[in-house]
Amino acid sequence: MKRQVPALLFVATIDRIIIQGIYPILPVMIANLGASKKDTGLFMTVTYIAVASGSLLTPAFLRRYPSVNKMSVVISLLSAVALIGMGVFPGFWVLLLATSAYWFLSGIQINVYSIIMSHISPPKNIGPNFGLLANTILVGSVVGCFAIGPLIHHWGAVYAFALFGTITILSRIALFGAGFDVAYSGVKQVSGFQINRKLWVLLITLNVGIMLSFLGRFNLSLIMKDTNSNIDDISYIFAWGSALAFPLPYLFGLMAKKVSNKALLFVTLISVTASMYLLSASHTYTSFLMVSFLICIMTYCSRGVSQKIIYDMYPLNQQTKAQSALTSANWIAAIAGFLVIGITTGSISLETLSLIGSVIGGVAGVALLFLL
Repeated sequence: MKRQVPALLFVATIDRIIIQGIYPILPVMIANLGASKKDTGLFMTVTYIAVASGSLLTPAFLRRYPSVNKMSVVISLLSAVALIGMGVFPGFWVLLLATSAYWFLSGIQINVYSIIMSHISPPKNIGPNFGLLANTILVGSVVGCFAIGPLIHHWGAVYAFALFGTITILSRIALFGAGFDVAYSGVKQVSGFQINRKLWVLLITLNVGIMLSFLGRFNLSLIMKDTNSNIDDISYIFAWGSALAFPLPYLFGLMAKKVSNKALLFVTLISVTASMYLLSASHTYTSFLMVSFLICIMTYCSRGVSQKIIYDMYPLNQQTKAQSALTSANWIAAIAGFLVIGITTGSISLETLSLIGSVIGGVAGVALLFLL
């Protein structure tokens, strides 16, 4: 048990470094191919449909391939191929195919993390451990945003993405011998899982915030690009915002033992609401940094708390389906955000869209307080 949690956190961190580092510069890579903002938004929609599909299909993959170790290694090999494809892309459609494949595989692997954590973590440590799992996203964002963008910028996409693929394969070796297979296979999953009223409220209100966080990140990248910021500048803004939020996910996990989870989630929703308002009103370096920080509170702090709520709602033998429902809803929220961008581009500005998002976030926060 002692080595299972650290091994899971290590591999999750490596994956997060690559995913979180690529994310803020992906809209720029697409735009550099000559794609319009509308096409860029639709590109991101397709890739997040892929990651949502992977997340939704995770329980089916686990039933068919019960060895988590072997499945993860196969996923890492396929992910490496997709990453290399992203680096050698000759055009829009090949990049779309390779990115979608990588995001689909990531959707499976990311979902496995929360499922496995619910099985291997002692009940008394579930809140802090989910906080640590959420912190892997934040660590990934800090390291990834400082490293990935500059690597692509200075090495070139072909060599940089080949390196990312190699690291993905090597890091997955850490799963061997960690005992995940025994821990997971020892719990028989049961049928009859149902989404109750509280879970519906959680999924809807939380994922309004998740949608806004993805929308905010996308808007921030393109607004910075429009103000003549380069890839390094954009990466560093995301990196410093993540660094400022670094201690918060674990702190939220600790507070989840004593403080109302609903109150903690409300704080994250208000944070992303404030970030959207700032994005609509100010275009200074300081405001960009504050936007990045506030989005990080929603993106990273809400996940551990919401996973703890799911853990408290359902018995262990329903955690696979319950955690999958939560993670899948997160990706569906991202898809909704990118669809909004694709539909509204050309009709309203990114600033106006951000202002509308701030109003929606406030409504979701109030609904969370009164309905959950």
